[in-house]
Amino acid sequence: MATNVGGSSGPAKYTNVSLQNNSDDNLMLSDQKDWYGSANPPAVIQQNSEAEFKHEASSGNSKGGVVYSVENGIKWVTAWSNMEDESNKVYIDITKDAVDWFSIELLLANSTSNPPSVTKFGFTATATIQPDSSTPALTANLKKN
Repeated sequence: MATNVGGSSGPAKYTNVSLQNNSDDNLMLSDQKDWYGSANPPAVIQQNSEAEFKHEASSGNSKGGVVYSVENGIKWVTAWSNMEDESNKVYIDITKDAVDWFSIELLLANSTSNPPSVTKFGFTATATIQPDSSTPALTANLKKN
């Protein structure tokens, strides 16, 4: 969960994840990781639509990630950290490589609540998460260029 200079808003309760598919492809869930907490992300996100799910916290922490297959081996990675006494963070990537959750966790630890967009393989990914909330909204977007 998040702490700021003014104080803490307490242990994480959940993370509201909104995934926006602004491409001409249906996205298929290919992997997910729950470091803390759990969720049932949608198996498919239809083209030009949005899917939402709640990642429930465990022990006051919500930290997880999802990978959606796009086309031609391209994968859209979104990971979040809503940990007690830390600012909330989100990590995004577009890759054709195998997903390495250990590396993603390290990159997530060094990310922010509003990381730079990622443009690769004809797609752009963006994401933001409310930095100081125990029930933050995370919005991630994949757009075909």
